[in-house]
Amino acid sequence: MKIALEAGAQARIFVLNTASEYGRIELDVSLADDADFTLFGANIGGGGSNVEIVTTVRHIGERGRSRQTVRSVLGGKAVGTYLGKVEVARDAQKTDAGQSVKAMLLDRGAMANCKPELEIFADDVQCAHGASVGELDADQLFYTMSRGLDPASARALLLEGFVMGLWDEAPDDAIRDAARAALRAIA
Repeated sequence: MKIALEAGAQARIFVLNTASEYGRIELDVSLADDADFTLFGANIGGGGSNVEIVTTVRHIGERGRSRQTVRSVLGGKAVGTYLGKVEVARDAQKTDAGQSVKAMLLDRGAMANCKPELEIFADDVQCAHGASVGELDADQLFYTMSRGLDPASARALLLEGFVMGLWDEAPDDAIRDAARAALRAIA
């Protein structure tokens, strides 16, 4: 999907990728002067699924702002991928861009690929990116189960805490309900 944000425009996109076999979400966004783009996305996969979010965000105008926050929860032999590129043109001074990518692996066969990327040609910018991959904390799982939850419910609750904050600003509950169901299915 291509999105062109004109001067002063704003876009917030909420994405949930839960394909059972293969799912790819691809965004190509350009930002003119003072445009603001925010992406909240999640890959949730189990079994042998392959779920991908691929973004290219081009800052072509001054004072543009972009934020990309992606979370992945992967079980079984699922593969989750985030490939995100932020390009800042020479004339896109005062750009503010950030990418945050985190993945949670539930099984040894699951794999996360995270590649946030910055290509900056302007010299007055604030741009940052980061990626991390981990697993559920055994102490947190033990603590949650000690409060009376069975192991599957405890895992699901911790996974919801990891992902659900993405959609605090979503306009309706549909994406939250779908994410909750997907998390419970792989917990």
